[in-house]
Amino acid sequence: MFEQYLIYSAIILLLGTVVSALAEKLNISNTMFLTFIGMVFGAFGLIIFPRDTIIFISTLSIILVVFDSTIKLKYKEIQKFSSYSMRLVLIFFIINFIVLSISTSCLFNFSSTSNINLILVLIFTFMMYGIDHEFFLSMGRQKKELVKIAEIESLINRSLTLIIPLVLLNYLQAIISKSNLPVYVEWWIYFKQIFISAIFGIIAGAIVVAILNTRLKEHISYLIALTSSVILYVLSEGVQANGVLSLTVFTLILGNYHLKHKHELKKFMSLFAYIFNIFVFILIGTVMLIDFKYVLKGTYLFLIFLLGRFLSVHLALCGSKFGLKEKLFLVLNGVKGIDVAIIILIMMTRFENLPGIEIIVNLSLLFCLYSIIITSVSSTILKRIQKCH
Repeated sequence: MFEQYLIYSAIILLLGTVVSALAEKLNISNTMFLTFIGMVFGAFGLIIFPRDTIIFISTLSIILVVFDSTIKLKYKEIQKFSSYSMRLVLIFFIINFIVLSISTSCLFNFSSTSNINLILVLIFTFMMYGIDHEFFLSMGRQKKELVKIAEIESLINRSLTLIIPLVLLNYLQAIISKSNLPVYVEWWIYFKQIFISAIFGIIAGAIVVAILNTRLKEHISYLIALTSSVILYVLSEGVQANGVLSLTVFTLILGNYHLKHKHELKKFMSLFAYIFNIFVFILIGTVMLIDFKYVLKGTYLFLIFLLGRFLSVHLALCGSKFGLKEKLFLVLNGVKGIDVAIIILIMMTRFENLPGIEIIVNLSLLFCLYSIIITSVSSTILKRIQKCH
């Protein structure tokens, strides 16, 4: 059995590396290719991992993805493009929250006053806020200023897309397992996660910055950064705080302080994140079997989401030099990234028994599939238009 999973891993890495190289050659994101490989595996039952293995891969992916994306968030760089990036982040957050939460509640009968229904809708809404950062990195040679704005937006979105749904999932599980709790106890459970997580992240960040600025060899610095990230995440989850939030605070401190070997550390962590990116998207592909009863309403919901995205982009870039073509570029190239894929895998393994979670998983998979198709088609058309000119 052990040898079988080793063979599965080798096949995934081999095919993932090949299609990633192909995507790099074509100057597009590898998400569509990886997901398609997973869908082929899932359709024929070729590769099946046990539940605990998927949880392990998802957890490590969270740690590496949060570290890799958050350490790239530089205060000076955000300041430089804040006139558009931060406006887009804020406006899209508000419009997506209002439009998608109300539409989801109405279309899928989540309109009751139950706290559980409300939290499920919020989980889905904040998951769909995420945009794939790697896609915009692959577009780096085109529309430089516009892509930079989108890069910063996707980096900030990624942290929020991981933090908020996981906080809400843990909160939901806690109030279900401890039914009939007073309201003030429920709120204490929620705020305890945030407060303790932030404190853990600040303390760990201060300690690790001090250690990394001593006379250490490069490979030891990498090991300390990776080990401290894993320990911090596990410790935070162990005391029922939020590991992602702790890790985000921790990595923000590392990213904005002077560190020896910082550039090499980023490259080291990015390599691991890329490997787990391959595993996560192929695993998502293997389970992308969407229940047909959600397709029609889910399609309506996706169109409403696109309208909300267009309104957000239009308001954020109002008065700028960017025209309709540039705005459509930001609207249509909103492929869901590894952050959303990880949350889906976690919901399907750790939280599969929560009432109503099936609807959220199916809608999330449908949105991922639609966004991959639209982004692939629109980026191909864009390249052809540019070649004609």
